[in-house]
Amino acid sequence: MIAQIVKKQLLLLLRSPVQLLLLIGLPLILIAILGTALASFMEGGAVKFDLKVVLIEEENEEEQIEQFMKDVEQKELPAKVVQQIQLNIAQVAPIQLLKQSVFGNETVKDVIELDIAAAEDLEVLLTDDSYTAVIEVPKGFTYDMLTYMMFSEGVQPLLKIYQNEGAFSSSIVQGMLEQYQEKFTIGRFISENGLDQQESQIADQPFGEIVSINQEKPISSKNYYAIGMAVMNVLFIASTIGTFAFQEKKSRVFNRIILANVSRWTYFIGVFLSGTIISFFHLLIIFGFSRVFYGVIWPDLIAFLVISLAFAIAVGGLSVLLTAICYRINSEMITNFFTSIVVTLFATLGGSFFAIGELSSFVQVLGDLTPNGAAMGAYLAILRGDSIMDISSHLLFLVSFAIVLTIVAAFSFPKRGSTV
Repeated sequence: MIAQIVKKQLLLLLRSPVQLLLLIGLPLILIAILGTALASFMEGGAVKFDLKVVLIEEENEEEQIEQFMKDVEQKELPAKVVQQIQLNIAQVAPIQLLKQSVFGNETVKDVIELDIAAAEDLEVLLTDDSYTAVIEVPKGFTYDMLTYMMFSEGVQPLLKIYQNEGAFSSSIVQGMLEQYQEKFTIGRFISENGLDQQESQIADQPFGEIVSINQEKPISSKNYYAIGMAVMNVLFIASTIGTFAFQEKKSRVFNRIILANVSRWTYFIGVFLSGTIISFFHLLIIFGFSRVFYGVIWPDLIAFLVISLAFAIAVGGLSVLLTAICYRINSEMITNFFTSIVVTLFATLGGSFFAIGELSSFVQVLGDLTPNGAAMGAYLAILRGDSIMDISSHLLFLVSFAIVLTIVAAFSFPKRGSTV
């Protein structure tokens, strides 16, 4: 008799084209939309910036350096010190460093365009929105900077920066200039304390290799949203089964089953198996389409089938619970609430829309306590190359979740002869 009940539920679903379209068509459409729209966000694609900077020098730097060296020679310093300054002066010329080391650096020169303009063009350039920033170098800047750095005389000169507030990338230019300023501050500290100038290069040295967690086998946006939409939409099967069961109660089909001397437990188990079987095949269909159209490939097919079965069992438990509550309260309000509120909440916490668990460990725990979140974590782990043993906690939770819901449903289901 259980087989007949399962067959009846399957036929009810097959004869509901709207339900089938929503259960199968909706996740496929969402996978295509979200996977394409959020590809750069999910896969860490490079963000393109167009930085355009113009530099205005009010006084030639070479002339300032020549004047500085003449003054150095007149300070009656030891010949060795003067010779050392002569050798290093080109390496600390501030504007030359700004042009070559900051804006001409190999890592940024492809995204930054540096223009040189005359001082009389300043007013015109300030009205040009195509520039991210205009840098004005005041008269005597290089001379004052060298004097401040090497002899601690005078005050540190300042550049005039005109930022285009409408350009998001202006903050990037500001950050680069702040680092540029820090280098001169460090240089002055080293000069004052008689340290080796090579120490100033420490900040430029890489400290090992930075590897992002879980980036050795990154998950593509299509893979992520194929899983996210599949585990979310499978939950709708539970409410669909619950709605079918309640309609049978209203049409007195359930009463006729009871009159045929069929145990309510038989009906109960039939509903559970119906939810489990439909959910399992629903997952196979969604991931089958994802394999063909979106290239979602499972490295461990056995693990994939085990996760799908465990998740389907959990959905079967949900189906039984919703059915029992519908019978108990004599209303399908609970299925409507589940479809509109609970599924959305579960999908958000479970990470179907984005990896919300990365916000905090507490949110991650909440997500793992939802059936779709546990299934999604297991699917993602398998895609990253984990073994089935590594996801055993997720599998155990899904099966336990189904057992608990089934027990609760058993106590909620009306007994024979009771009036609801």
